[in-house]
Amino acid sequence: MDMNARPLKTVLGLCLLAVSATAWGQFKKTYLPPPLRVFIPFPSAWKSMLETLKDATQASIAEEDRVSGRIVTDFYDYIDGPLTDSHINKIGDRPALRDGNWVKARYRYEIEVQLIAEKETLVTVYVGIQALKREYLGEESWVDIRSNGRLESELLTAYGKRLFGEQFALEQPKKGFWQRDPSREVEVKERMPTVAAPERPPR
Repeated sequence: MDMNARPLKTVLGLCLLAVSATAWGQFKKTYLPPPLRVFIPFPSAWKSMLETLKDATQASIAEEDRVSGRIVTDFYDYIDGPLTDSHINKIGDRPALRDGNWVKARYRYEIEVQLIAEKETLVTVYVGIQALKREYLGEESWVDIRSNGRLESELLTAYGKRLFGEQFALEQPKKGFWQRDPSREVEVKERMPTVAAPERPPR
């Protein structure tokens, strides 16, 4: 047996362990809240979400389609000089830059309010985040940033408090949630069950 092989295996093992730990730490910061099921009629759920968006966020509404149950806001721009980088890191999984810096962040809410039954409604929130990267040579480009769930959770919490009072809180991840495979990313559409149109309950 080659005696040099064992140290090489050890080094490779430690490298893989370090990479896994890094990926694990990044994954652990991410928790996209599942759709919120509220036992109220669709009209009340829809109206309350519009009011919550107005009061709890600084974004204005760009699209409002009650027939499809969809609400989309305009992008809200965040610019704060050197603190922009820190802000992006609070709301998303920000990739490291080899050159250049982040000069601006923007995000918008996409919400679906869907009728399940006469007095049962499902509310799903997704936040699309982008960051403007400026390279040292001056070239700029927008980069999609994966949300870490903070903005989604804050909006759903504000929404729940509007409906049910200050005692409302989102259900926390079940014990063992973070032991799931960190390589598995769940898209919003995969999390969203098939439901009836807003104005027509299922038969």
